[in-house]
Amino acid sequence: MNKQLFAKTRMLVATILLMLSGAIAALAQQSATATIEGIVTDPNNAVVVGAKVTARNVDTGFTREITTDTSGLYRLTALQPGTYALSASGTGFAENKFGNVTLTVGQKLNLDLSLRVNVSETITITDVAPVVETTRTNVAGSVGEQQVASLPVNGRNFLDFATLTAGVVRDPRLGDLSFGGQRGTFNSLQIDGVDNNNNFFGQALGRTGSGRAPYQFSQDAVQEFQVNTNSFSAEFGHAAGGTINVITKSGTNDFHGTAFEFFRDASLNAKRPNFLAARNGLVPIKEPYHFHQFGGNIGGPIKKDRAFFFFNYDGQRNTRPITMSLGQVAPADAASQKGLQLLTPFVQNYTLGFDQDVYLGKFDWQVDEANRLSFRYNGQRFTGRNLENSGAQSAQEHSGNSNVKTNSYTVQLNTSFTPRLLNELRALVAYDEEPGQANTDNAEGNISQGGSTVLVIGRNSFSPRYTNEDKYQFVNNVSYFAGKHSLKGGVDVIIEKIENFFPGNFGGRYFFQSTNGYAEFANHLDATSTGYRRVTRYQQSFAGDGTTGALTQPNFNEYGFFVQDDWRAKNNLTINLGLRYDVQTMKRPPAFNPSATLAAAGLSTLQFHNDLDNIAPRAGLAWSPKDRLVIRAAYGLFYGRTPAIALGTAHSNNGINVIGVTLSNVQLPFVYPNRFANLDAIRALGGTLAVPDIFIFDKNYQQPYTQQGNLGFEYALTRDVAVGATYLYVKGTNLSRTRDLNLLAPVTATIPVTGGPTLSFLRHPGATSPTRPVAGFGRISQFEGSADSNYNALALTFKKRFSKSFSVDASYTWSKVIDNTPDQTSVVVGGGDDAKQAQGSFRLSDDRGLGGSDVPHRFVLNGLWSLDYAKNMKGAARAILHGWELGGILQISSNIPLNEVLGVDLNNDGNNRTDRSPTVGRNTIRGDRIETVDLRVTKTFGFKEDKVRVQFIGELFNAFNHLNYGNTFGGAYLQTTRYRVNGLNTATANLATRTDFLDPRSVPNDGQRIGQLALKIIF
Repeated sequence: MNKQLFAKTRMLVATILLMLSGAIAALAQQSATATIEGIVTDPNNAVVVGAKVTARNVDTGFTREITTDTSGLYRLTALQPGTYALSASGTGFAENKFGNVTLTVGQKLNLDLSLRVNVSETITITDVAPVVETTRTNVAGSVGEQQVASLPVNGRNFLDFATLTAGVVRDPRLGDLSFGGQRGTFNSLQIDGVDNNNNFFGQALGRTGSGRAPYQFSQDAVQEFQVNTNSFSAEFGHAAGGTINVITKSGTNDFHGTAFEFFRDASLNAKRPNFLAARNGLVPIKEPYHFHQFGGNIGGPIKKDRAFFFFNYDGQRNTRPITMSLGQVAPADAASQKGLQLLTPFVQNYTLGFDQDVYLGKFDWQVDEANRLSFRYNGQRFTGRNLENSGAQSAQEHSGNSNVKTNSYTVQLNTSFTPRLLNELRALVAYDEEPGQANTDNAEGNISQGGSTVLVIGRNSFSPRYTNEDKYQFVNNVSYFAGKHSLKGGVDVIIEKIENFFPGNFGGRYFFQSTNGYAEFANHLDATSTGYRRVTRYQQSFAGDGTTGALTQPNFNEYGFFVQDDWRAKNNLTINLGLRYDVQTMKRPPAFNPSATLAAAGLSTLQFHNDLDNIAPRAGLAWSPKDRLVIRAAYGLFYGRTPAIALGTAHSNNGINVIGVTLSNVQLPFVYPNRFANLDAIRALGGTLAVPDIFIFDKNYQQPYTQQGNLGFEYALTRDVAVGATYLYVKGTNLSRTRDLNLLAPVTATIPVTGGPTLSFLRHPGATSPTRPVAGFGRISQFEGSADSNYNALALTFKKRFSKSFSVDASYTWSKVIDNTPDQTSVVVGGGDDAKQAQGSFRLSDDRGLGGSDVPHRFVLNGLWSLDYAKNMKGAARAILHGWELGGILQISSNIPLNEVLGVDLNNDGNNRTDRSPTVGRNTIRGDRIETVDLRVTKTFGFKEDKVRVQFIGELFNAFNHLNYGNTFGGAYLQTTRYRVNGLNTATANLATRTDFLDPRSVPNDGQRIGQLALKIIF
């Protein structure tokens, strides 16, 4: 055994022994509960030993109690979020009733209680419960039930509320969030204390918010959630970025429910800017648009104080039109006009559909005083009509439905062995099926004219496909309250069973790309033409003999263990000490490419390394030197996941699973849309095997991790108002990236700018394409942990909780992200994934610059205002003036940075998506700021003493119609190409400055003002 392995093994054994010696078994992930703690004193401010403190949930009757220790300390842990009535009593004291206090998910509320001898009335503490959590050490923000229910959110995906938290921004990858400058794949979403991530794609289950399925859980089924942004405790694992902890609603002792309908139409919207139309002297138009979202829920008791149910349904029907057009005008010759005649039937407008149904059912049972059982089912059915591929030059038959079907089943058993010893047992079974269908089985046909696409017909190159993920999770948690120490320990096991089928080019692809593609397409189909059956290029792929072809099973397991001690060192000082161990064991690639040239280069498609030494210590403190002030500091290590999409790519893209064949300038034995039946048939025609591009893992691959730290304070100005300032630090190490190894070292070259200087750059050897040192292969893309990042931020916060009819939350984040192009999802050669890589595979330092999620300035303000001033009026005046509520969100931020790109492969590495202008660094362009105001106005009518309420809601997103230039999927919001490259790969190559550099190109979909109307019934 070598010394390094021995050292790692010794460290692992020591860690396991340390965990076992704690004599406490189990929690994993983050707590989906809350804690109340404090000191009980008498009228003389002396601590009361043995006082009994009781918390009773006013909605369900659930009761927990504990006695104070020798220091007068009580701690009630593992409480479900909700409203609790507190009471306390002790020797010589009657029962003191302290009224109600509301707990939110993940909250650690410090609440000191003072007992009185003579008690004649309830002591109300609701209004004086501290607005500052003086024992919490991590940086986190919560979005409460009132905010979820009353603030406007475009699309009603509750996860969008996470951007209200300081330090959280949109990730450049569509639908993801960035915490601490990290990519969205490093985050973890927890629903009711269990994992809710699609660990193949590295996104939420169902890939919600990524441009397809809008959400997996209805907003009306979510009670509240907590956003953990920095230095969370050892309970939290599998996340090097942030963790979002969500609690769904439950039934109570009262029957309650809602029914709702949200409606949008183009008539409610502003006109969407169309830059091409503006350049042609046309005015923007209102694009056809129709949106319905409807549903409801009901919950109540099965048996009072014992058993409860809750059911929620949410449906959405959403359509968007695709207006077809031919990309280039057909020449006047007879063959071209015939080609136009043949293609015209494919140019038919069609509709994209976003139809979804979401279901949630929940059952809670207080079995006895010691045991509480909960079961939750959530189902999602999404039909994305024609979402596989769409666009003005993409025919409807070139698309297909992108569907999503998820089912998740969760069981939780909470057991109180004693008032100080608690156990939480959770289990999850989840299924995520995401098939992509095809509208036709015809081969794909690409028709171009003069180098530009005219039309694409037939089956798209990657459908039908599917990705299925089966997830099984077991979590157990034991908490023990031992005086000033609150101990926890845990185990978390996740088993991922995955099947991914991605048949790229298996359906055959025709390219009619001569100077006159119209004529080539017509002649190909014309038996009397001399160009009969001719194509510029034909491609088709096949499964390799004895392999699974395009089907992979990149399974993996995750194991997490932790111990945590929340130590109340002094009444005003809490210290958190924790240690966590995370491991992800990934399935080794099953197929071996026996290439001698690979072996000679020291490379293997089987090389793989499971990183087993991921030990993560964490520490934090919360010190309250004076009343209403807390100073927090924390530091820790946090290990992230490797998405299985990288593992699956290494399984199938090995040069033998998938065999690609290309025919160039050939007359086929058949006409479009036919294809070859097998590999031998295409070989017989002289087809050449495509040089394979393969993916491998670094043989010393390490799991990515971050070091997170914070230092800050929070101060309560009043009972309801708090301000805070926090410095945030995140350093990423071993961050994943994809890098091409099969290149010769670059050499210095020069190119002149017309009318300007001569610029130098690095270029890989090769005449018109790179010389590949490992013969017989194109790119050899290695997944490795060679990237890093640094994030520094100052977050300023202001919070006024809801009182006196209004609430306000505001934050300003000043931050900077520096990295060198980390990414975990560059898995396709030659497409949009190429843009995720570094410009130079051998000069990674050249890519060190602003991170893709760098947003130096971000201000967020949200508030609710209940105009309840007419509640004492009567008759018509009360009906008109009473029941109004305003809600709004203001967000102002810097735009994300962009690269100054060339659009051609100047450095000759085979990737034309990463080449920047010579001498220009990474992400040097930034457009105007992003500014949005979203507003909601609600008018509520009460009936039957307000037991039934009817709400009329009007919402405006981007209410002032501010023109926000922002990234669209696959494109930049500005023209980022400064130079045209003339004569590439010739001795006379030169750069010519473009006149449209930095011109605006696009705004996001729904970037204009959007109106929405709603009706909601609450009982």
